[in-house]
Parts: sequence; C-alpha cells; structure tokens
Amino acid sequence: MSNVKPEDFFGKDDLTQKVDTEVKKVADTFMFAMKYKEQFQASGIEFSDLRQYQTSDDASRIDWKNSATGDDLYVKEYEEEKDLDVFVIVDASDSMMFGTADKLKSEYAAIVAAAIAYASIDMGINVGFGIYGDDELVMLPDGGQAQYQKILTEVTRFDNYGGDFNLEHALDSVVGQIKENTSIFLISDFLSVEGDWKSKMLVSSKKFRHVLNIMVRDLRDTKLPDAGNFRFEDISGNGQLVANTSKIREEFEEKVKEEEQKTINKIEASGASVIRVDTRENFSGKFAQYIDEEGDEW
Repeated sequence: MSNVKPEDFFGKDDLTQKVDTEVKKVADTFMFAMKYKEQFQASGIEFSDLRQYQTSDDASRIDWKNSATGDDLYVKEYEEEKDLDVFVIVDASDSMMFGTADKLKSEYAAIVAAAIAYASIDMGINVGFGIYGDDELVMLPDGGQAQYQKILTEVTRFDNYGGDFNLEHALDSVVGQIKENTSIFLISDFLSVEGDWKSKMLVSSKKFRHVLNIMVRDLRDTKLPDAGNFRFEDISGNGQLVANTSKIREEFEEKVKEEEQKTINKIEASGASVIRVDTRENFSGKFAQYIDEEGDEW
C-alpha cells in the first residue's frame, strides 16, 4: 500500500454515499440508459418465455396479444437476453489515486463502475466485478440490488486500493471464470500496467461479447503547468523530483500523446474498443457519443 491516508482518498464526505448519489444521476440520465439498453440488451435469437413488463423495458417489445388477456403487460424474453452478463474490471493501482480536478481518477472510476452495475441490474442483467491492485477481489456475476450494494461497498473501500495493476493477470482471471456471453468493461488509466496484456486482451475479445476499455486520465497526466520549478512526489512517498515545467512541458505533452496513442493502437489491434475520458468530463455523455459513432461496429 502507498502512504496515502484514507482521509486523503475520501475527503470530508462519506465516499460511499457520495458515489451512490452520483451513480444514480449518471445511470438515470435518459440518453445513457437508452443507448446502454440498445447496445447491450440482446435483441434475442430464440424466443424463450414471457415475463411481466418493467418500466426499463422497451415498450415496442410488449406482447399485446398475451397482455390483453389479463391485467398486466408482458414482454417477450429471448434465450440470449436471459444469458447476458456484464463484468467490470477496475484498476486500483497507485497511479489511479491521483487527481487535480474535483475527483481522483479512482473516485471517477468508482462512479463509472458502480453506474454500469446499477444500470445493468436495473435492466435485469447480472453483473460481476473485479478490483485489482496489490490485493484483488473478484465477485462473480449476480443480480439484484444486493449485488449493486456489494459492488458499491468494495469500489469505495480504501483497503482495496494501492500497489501495481497487472492487467495480464486480471484478464487471465476473468477469462477463466466468466462465461462467453459477457460484456467486459475495463477501467484504467493505462499508465503503469504490467504483464503481457495485449495477448490476453486478444483472447478476451475473441471469447466475450464485448470488451470496452475506459481510459481515465487527469489533466496533469497529459499537461504540465507553465510554473517554473515544480516539486513532484511519488505517490508511495519514496521519492521526490524537482523539474522546471516551463522548459519540459512541450516535450512532456508530446511524449504523453505518443504513449497514449500506442496504448490505444494496442487495444484496438487486439479487437477491443476504447473510450478516453478526462475526470472533468461527464461519462454518460461520452459513452452515448461513443455508441452513436461506433456502436454498430462494436
């Protein structure tokens, strides 16, 4: 673990309550919910059964013939739809516990992870969760509000954060435990990932229904201030560096762009998808934009 204290991570507010509140704002956004539903709720291959209509269902799928015989509305359910799962992987390494905006990258990732879980469970999709740093925790897919609360608890637990993120190991773990008809969401800054993860992502892309990588970045991951001599400290507290940001900022920014593009190319070459988000951006809007532009090919 790093020397970051829990109070530095949580701030003065209770993080779990804060994240829960923000999650529901994100997940209840009309555009986010509709785009998510269209992309991930399977249209179905083989008719399986009828079930009672829920407010989150697409009204166009109501079976009016069977609904007319009683007081309740029913929708058709398909075998593929019943089997669809979602699994969320969160990078809990030291580099994620950094932030110069309103949220640390880890806080932003927590909200995104919990929002995906909340929206999925609301639509009757089972959700699994894995958080990886020096320690790791894996929750197999399950449904219901109890599962959401478990994920919310773990994604805001300070003890789960710190150390290194071995992406090869995380993907290998998921490949071995999760069924094929699963949508994978991987949330990381991709700054210090370890392992031969490209080959594992290739395997994941071939096995699973979707693999979407959400690259979370802070402003200072990509740009330095024009502020002269600046002192930088390793998040572990084991070292400091003084640099003249005014002299190195252009070179730094070019190097960051180059490395970031290499990572994106590596992800896409494996057959997976990627969204780059800044912690100052609204995730639901970014996700909706992505689905509009590239959802048909994903």
